[in-house]
Amino acid sequence: AAAAAAAVLLSGAPAAEAALVRGGAQAGAACGPQTKVCLADYTDAAGTPQFECAPAADGAKVYMKAANTEFGAKVCGPGKFKFSPMHCDGDKFDYKMQTTEVDQSAATTSCQPVSFPYTMACYSVEC
Repeated sequence: AAAAAAAVLLSGAPAAEAALVRGGAQAGAACGPQTKVCLADYTDAAGTPQFECAPAADGAKVYMKAANTEFGAKVCGPGKFKFSPMHCDGDKFDYKMQTTEVDQSAATTSCQPVSFPYTMACYSVEC
C-alpha cells in the first residue's frame, strides 16, 4: 500500500508541475526565439559586464535586481521593451517607464544596448 501511495505521489508531481507551467504560459505567450532581454549584475576580472539573456513572454512582468540597472540592458529581437522603476505588482508600472521599440522589419540579429537614467525594478515586453 505504501508503494502504491508513493507511486500516486510521484505520478502527481509532474501533473502539478505541468499545471504551474501552463499557468505561467497563460500570463504571456512566448515571443519569437530572437526576442530576449539581457541583464548583468556583475563584471568579470577585466570589468566587463556579464550579461545573461532570458527569453521574453508577451506582456509578462519580470522583476529586476537593483544591481541590473548599473549596466543597463541589452534587448534582442523585435518587440516593445518596457522598463519601469516601479515594482511589477500594482498598477504604477507606467510611471517613469522607459520604452525601447525594435520594429519587426529592422535587422534583429544583434542586440541593442539600453541605459537607464535611474534604478529599474521591473520589465515587460510586447511582441
